[in-house]
Amino acid sequence: MSIKEQVLEKLKSVYDPELKEDVLTLKLVYDLDVDEENGVVSIKFRPTVENCPVGLQLSIAIKKAILSVDGVKKANVGVENFIWAKEAEEFLKALDK
Repeated sequence: MSIKEQVLEKLKSVYDPELKEDVLTLKLVYDLDVDEENGVVSIKFRPTVENCPVGLQLSIAIKKAILSVDGVKKANVGVENFIWAKEAEEFLKALDK
């Protein structure tokens, strides 16, 4: 199974606790790009609403899910349309391996 396929499978386990659906079904993640050779995954995340109370929690769960895939060395998670996007991205950078 490719890294991309594994990442997609892992993302199915990241649920929005309020909506009880995974981030793929809710289409909260998009622009998935995987550099299989170097183990670098890039993705964008957009919470359901701009002031989503679980936006930071979800962005962390997304990054951790991606990093848990064998062969992934780095996960770049861009956060968009979220009032705390800059803060979320700074926090996510601190999770890098």
